[in-house]
Amino acid sequence: MIDLNNFMRELESSSPAPGGGSAAALVGAVSASLGLMVSRLTEGKKGYEDQQEEIRRITNEMIEVKELLMAGIEEDTASFNGIGAARKLPKSNDEEKRIRKEAMDRAMRDAIRSPWKIAMNCQRAMRLNSRLLKIGNRNASSDAAAGLIMAKAAADSALLNVRINLKYMNNNSYSEEQLLKIKLFSEDCETILRDSLSLFNRLMDPEGEA
Repeated sequence: MIDLNNFMRELESSSPAPGGGSAAALVGAVSASLGLMVSRLTEGKKGYEDQQEEIRRITNEMIEVKELLMAGIEEDTASFNGIGAARKLPKSNDEEKRIRKEAMDRAMRDAIRSPWKIAMNCQRAMRLNSRLLKIGNRNASSDAAAGLIMAKAAADSALLNVRINLKYMNNNSYSEEQLLKIKLFSEDCETILRDSLSLFNRLMDPEGEA
């Protein structure tokens, strides 16, 4: 279990890790926790009888997402530290240079996979919070919307780490493939956010949806 005060002290220190990826994972986990609050405020609630089966499913999936994002806090730091370890490998001859280059490539790919995993779990939190906004306890609709916004920000932040690591990859085809993937993923997240906030605004309209 992460100690929040210790994490914040490490985050604000001059050490490059933990950094933006780990912070994104934490914010994503907070988003999932908000969603869990909404689902639990809906469980067994009068007027939501028809939604109970789906609410239980959402609760179970949101728990999984939260746990994955909490694990991502330390995983992202470890992946960054892997790059540092690879950079310290000797390079005094061709064989050492080859070994170092291969280690750097593996470390960079790990450092790209880690924030991608965070971003994808944040998108899952977005989708679940979006669904809760539609079927969950209306009195907690602002919490579902807040969780959704946090998850979107966390996903965007994680993808910034993907992009900066791609900058150091000596593989143009891989980088181009990843950048296209980021573009499509981001567009999907934007659509979820836009549609969900449109619903929230209708719910807040005194003459809108009940």
